[in-house]
Amino acid sequence: MSKIIKSLIIGVIALFLVTIGIDAADHYDNFSGSLIGKMVSGEPDGPCSANMIFIATDKGGFCIDEYEASPSRDCPNQEVINQLDSRDNVNRKECHADSLPDKKPWRFISQTQAMTACAKAGKRLPTNEEWYLASLGTPDLEKEWSFDDCHVKNNWSEQPGLTGSGKNCISAAGAYDMVGNVWEWVRGEINDGVYEGKKLPESGNIKSVDINGLSTETNSDNPDANFNNDYFWTKNSGLRGMARGGYWDNGAGAGVYAMYLVSPPSFAGAGVGFRCAK
Repeated sequence: MSKIIKSLIIGVIALFLVTIGIDAADHYDNFSGSLIGKMVSGEPDGPCSANMIFIATDKGGFCIDEYEASPSRDCPNQEVINQLDSRDNVNRKECHADSLPDKKPWRFISQTQAMTACAKAGKRLPTNEEWYLASLGTPDLEKEWSFDDCHVKNNWSEQPGLTGSGKNCISAAGAYDMVGNVWEWVRGEINDGVYEGKKLPESGNIKSVDINGLSTETNSDNPDANFNNDYFWTKNSGLRGMARGGYWDNGAGAGVYAMYLVSPPSFAGAGVGFRCAK
C-alpha cells in the first residue's frame, strides 16, 4: 500500500512540475504573469491585477480599477491640489496612477494627462462603453443621500472624499464611486456635438440612452425617473473631452447615465478625476 501512495505522490509532483514548466514557457518573456511569478509576487491568479475587477462582455471582457485613481506612492504629490501638481507627477518616471482604497482621488488632471498616468501603470483609460458597463448596478439615488451613499450632494465629510468611503456606492461588478465624488475621464472626444458619427442632443435631463449608456434624447424641463433624474451636460461646438458619473455636488443629476461633455481634453479641474482599465 505504501508503494502505491508513494507512486501517487510522485505522480502528482511530476504533474505539478510539468504544469509549472509549460506555464513558464508560455510566459518566458513575462515572469510576473506566470504561475510561479504570481506566487512569488502575491498577485492574484486571475485575469485582472490587484485592485482591478473583471467585466465580462461579448468581446471577451476587460479589467477596470476598483477605485478612482490616486497617485502611486512614488509620486511627489500624493494629494494633488492644482494642475502644476499633476504636471509634476506625470513628468516623474516612477509616478503612475494607482487603484487603492482610502486615498484622495487624483484631480486637476487633463484627459490627456490621465491617459499618460494610466499608460505608465500598464493600463489605459476605459472607453465610454467600458465605463458604463462597469458602473451598472451602482445605487443612483434621487434624494436623501447619507454618508454611506454615493457622494453627490456634499454628503461626505470631505469634498472630494477618500476612495471607497461610501460602502453603498458600489456597482454590481464591485467598482466603487462610479457615481459622484469626482467626474471620471473616459477615452472619447466630441467634435462639434458629434461622437463617433452620432449627433448628440442638447444639454438636459436624460430621456433616452443607447446600449452604451450614451444619451440620445434629453428634456430641458422634466427629470426622468427611468434614468434616475440624471443629467447630460454638453457644448455642441468645438472639441470636448468625455467624463462620466458626476461629482460631489451634482445632486440627482449625477449617476450612471450622467455625462459631462463641456470641457476640452486639456481641462484640469477640481471636480474631475479618472480610473484606468486594461
